[in-house]
Amino acid sequence: MLSTLTLRQLKSVLEQTKDGNHTLFPEAASSERWTQIWNVDKYADFWEKLGEQAVKLSDQPLSPPPFSDFLLFGETGDRMTYQTKRNELFSGLHVFGLLMMADERPEWKKGLENAIWSICNEYTWVLPAHVGLYVNEYPNGIWDQPRAPRETVDLDAAVAGFALAEILHKVGSRLHPWVVKRAKAEIERRIFQVYFNDPTPQNWELKTNNWPAVCVSCIGAIAIYLIEDSEKLAGMLWRVINVLRQYLSGFDEQGATPEGPVYWSFGFSYLVYFAELLKERTGGQITLLDEHKIGKIAQFPQFCLLTKGKVVNFSDAPDEARFHTGLMQRLCEYNPSLNLPPDEYRMNVIPVSWLEATRLMFWSSDQQDAETEHSSEGQERVLERIFTGNQWVISKVLQPDGRIAAFAAKGGYNEEPHNHNDLGHFILHIDGVNVLADVGIGVYTKQYFQPEHRYETIHAGSHGHSVPIVDGYRQGFGRQYRSQLLQHEVTDDEVRFELDLTEAYTCPTLQSLTREYLWYRPSHEASQLVITDKAAFRETPSAFQEVFICGVEPQQIEMGRIAIGTVEMHFSPSDWLAEVEAVTAVSHYGVENKFYRLLCNRKSVSASMECQFRFEIKTQGV
Repeated sequence: MLSTLTLRQLKSVLEQTKDGNHTLFPEAASSERWTQIWNVDKYADFWEKLGEQAVKLSDQPLSPPPFSDFLLFGETGDRMTYQTKRNELFSGLHVFGLLMMADERPEWKKGLENAIWSICNEYTWVLPAHVGLYVNEYPNGIWDQPRAPRETVDLDAAVAGFALAEILHKVGSRLHPWVVKRAKAEIERRIFQVYFNDPTPQNWELKTNNWPAVCVSCIGAIAIYLIEDSEKLAGMLWRVINVLRQYLSGFDEQGATPEGPVYWSFGFSYLVYFAELLKERTGGQITLLDEHKIGKIAQFPQFCLLTKGKVVNFSDAPDEARFHTGLMQRLCEYNPSLNLPPDEYRMNVIPVSWLEATRLMFWSSDQQDAETEHSSEGQERVLERIFTGNQWVISKVLQPDGRIAAFAAKGGYNEEPHNHNDLGHFILHIDGVNVLADVGIGVYTKQYFQPEHRYETIHAGSHGHSVPIVDGYRQGFGRQYRSQLLQHEVTDDEVRFELDLTEAYTCPTLQSLTREYLWYRPSHEASQLVITDKAAFRETPSAFQEVFICGVEPQQIEMGRIAIGTVEMHFSPSDWLAEVEAVTAVSHYGVENKFYRLLCNRKSVSASMECQFRFEIKTQGV
């Protein structure tokens, strides 16, 4: 319904239901249900720690981050110093809001009022890293100016506003009226006036990544809670609806997003939160989630699950993910064919976030879904999908020895959301280990989002991916650096996927470069992957190097034969000289991981070359 809804329909239904007996977020509306949740054994640890955090916040009230911390992003590129203190300051809203709903102690009321007052005192709800996002020269041309840029709405401001509006809706009648009035005035000033009173597009309205989904869904939810005038609400929500359509255009027809499953979870979850509130506000007459493409999008993560918590992590993403159980169960209500993720992919630590924690606890079933127990018994031998729009292929195969092997590869273009220069890159996963791996997400600093620095990092540059370096040239950054999907074919025994990578490189003498993946997966023997690169030049290049990023240290068995964990790599020893370079990559979360760049240098280069590498999965015990 999201793609077909008209303004006339929206306005008409909102007016028809303005005096209706609708309850917003009904699952969390009754004190009896909150008492139930409070007493559920599996949430006991969460409530205990939340109480401890509340006592700490009451005994040692947090001070707002100083101005010098606010400036750090502009001066040094450091985001985390300010954000850590800011998140601690805002945590009181979530901690005391949750406790006040479940346990009516006077100290929780006092704590919530103080938390809201502190939030209202903040200079801005926007993070320093997002200040002035609309400036064309961003992140330059901002921090060296005499005047601060105009206010915007970023992810954190939008989420804070949504949580605040919902908490006011639930417990506002029990709070001091001055606190409630001030909070609503700050939402009006920081969210509504910035977004609805100014026709200037927000930077994120032009995008198709997680930003428009999170920001506009939160703004729409705030409007549903606070705007009583149905005609005014219709106009506000119409802008919201059109931005969500823009967001959905970033998914291909098979439901894939180039941001991958982790940012899928972030962006899509907020769309669902908003859609359910709109459904409740309209008495069930407007159901945005009842749409074919949204059903496809909901299925996307299940193809990205590998094994033992690992996921396909192209672009800025960690290689492990935990999914919001409440979100997934709500999506299952719209898509009966959708499966809940196995236990190791479920969010087992409840976040201290009003929006996420409430949906996780109130939308999750109290019953354990026995059908989702993770075991190889009874599962499909092959689960795979080719996402032609975004040029992804993912295939998971149950091996004869009972292990799961998975192969994933990607094309696309080198200006995707959270882009890495990684056209032709691939992952080979065996039983919980990314043998051929993606380095994943880097540390988010100002510099990390500046192309001149970003693509020199091992995380985002093509030298940190399993793609060729062509006559010394890496892949370029920009929408013009793209791949073409030449062919894709699935048979009973194999998957064939071929990309033209010629336009990914700036090499002036490169005439053509193609990469073909043959994923051979017969039922009676272990799977193997054969990669064939064909390169043609206008004149003989000086060098040609194949790079393979390994999550396990490669060990040479003999010339042309290298062991990489449970995989053996085979190539012509007369054509290639192999060497290994160990690299340490620090993730956004501060975790150091070691990877190995397996570099195969062509011994004798020519104007026309065919390069073939075979990766055999060794049967367990062999």
